[in-house]
Amino acid sequence: GGREGGREGLETAWEEGLSAAFQQKASVNSREWGDEFEAASSLPAEEWAREMGPKMPDVWASELQREQTAGEAWAEEFAGQHEQWAEEFAGGREHGSELSRALEETLNGDAKLSSSELREFIAAVNDGSFQFDNGSILQPDGEVWDPAGLEAPLSLRPYTFAPVNPFLGRPDCFRSGVEMLQRGELVESVQALEAEVQAHPDNCDAWLTLGLAHAENDEDVKAIIALNRAVQADPDNLDALLALGVSHTNELEQVNALTHLRSWITRHPEYSQLCPPQEEIGSLRETYTLHNEVTQIFTRVLETRPDDVELHTVLGILYHLSYDYAKAIEHFREALRINPEDYSLWNKLGATLANFTKSDEAVDAYIQALSLKPNYVRALANLGIAYSNQEMYEEAASCYLKALSINPGASHIWGSLKSVFHFMDRADLAARCESENAEAFRGEIDF
Repeated sequence: GGREGGREGLETAWEEGLSAAFQQKASVNSREWGDEFEAASSLPAEEWAREMGPKMPDVWASELQREQTAGEAWAEEFAGQHEQWAEEFAGGREHGSELSRALEETLNGDAKLSSSELREFIAAVNDGSFQFDNGSILQPDGEVWDPAGLEAPLSLRPYTFAPVNPFLGRPDCFRSGVEMLQRGELVESVQALEAEVQAHPDNCDAWLTLGLAHAENDEDVKAIIALNRAVQADPDNLDALLALGVSHTNELEQVNALTHLRSWITRHPEYSQLCPPQEEIGSLRETYTLHNEVTQIFTRVLETRPDDVELHTVLGILYHLSYDYAKAIEHFREALRINPEDYSLWNKLGATLANFTKSDEAVDAYIQALSLKPNYVRALANLGIAYSNQEMYEEAASCYLKALSINPGASHIWGSLKSVFHFMDRADLAARCESENAEAFRGEIDF
């Protein structure tokens, strides 16, 4: 989901957390953050249009989509005001504020968010565990809270392989996995690639391709774990670094996304000499600085290579992160002018248009992506969201069911489908979603 924009809302990771929580409060039937995102307005369920992925052999960005409703308007109003909040907290008031206490109450009322790190953070603000010093957040030990450290648990998480895999022991699993990914056979591609990395755990290219397959399957957490293994095998793998930047963006992890995007360009053999020395990322204020720095680096490099698709794509992602959707659209359109056959770019453009409340134009972009790759799960899910925003609920249900028939593991889509059926006054079909079996809807919905 994207952030800040012309209003420079990437001030702090703390602000991001509050903004995200407010957007959760603005929606109904919230689902788990990082697994699904909501494009906008019409749906009360939290459905974030997500960009998905790189096509082989290119690694291509996915952009985080944000709901452009009251939550975003609130984020705009709040942007740049964290110092005022810090002064209020430090000025002898009770711990927390009316807004942060309301946020905690809202998070406590959600079954999933009540046990999230976000809820723990807001609670710590309210009970005084976190303190403020010149706009930065201090931990109980007096150290500045470092959001970059949030990557560690995910980075260290082991990859979980499927317990049953028909490709285990077969020869040429890597080549088979790549070919199936190109054909859109995503589930089989993942199986073949998992067999390959189990047989050859240091195969960087196999881990990279496995991460891309998960991204196309709309499973960014699994993608991040696999891509981290690719970087462990080859720290200078540019494709893996860029893909990590994309997936962390989808998971609302701004600092990690920006760090990987910066690593990509500073390690690039053609562009590294144009980059300033890298500074250590620490305080919250540096999060905002990092976004500006990375955007400036890519902008400066683009001046020397104006026809570089990758540079335009990353700038599109960066401007999406800052809520500057107009500039993001400009860069994605320019990238597509250079490479109109890149289905992931069409999806990025569609997702940005959706967040810019241009659902009708987003539909056209998603359809173009699907004309290039019919089994593109993320584009199908995004198209469903765009149709829902236009109250075209049967079309939305068809998209969701097709996505689920291609990747039954994309379980987060069921919540969106259930909401659509409620809008259609089909409580019977909504109840049928509990089975999580797309085939159960044959004859009711054409997909």
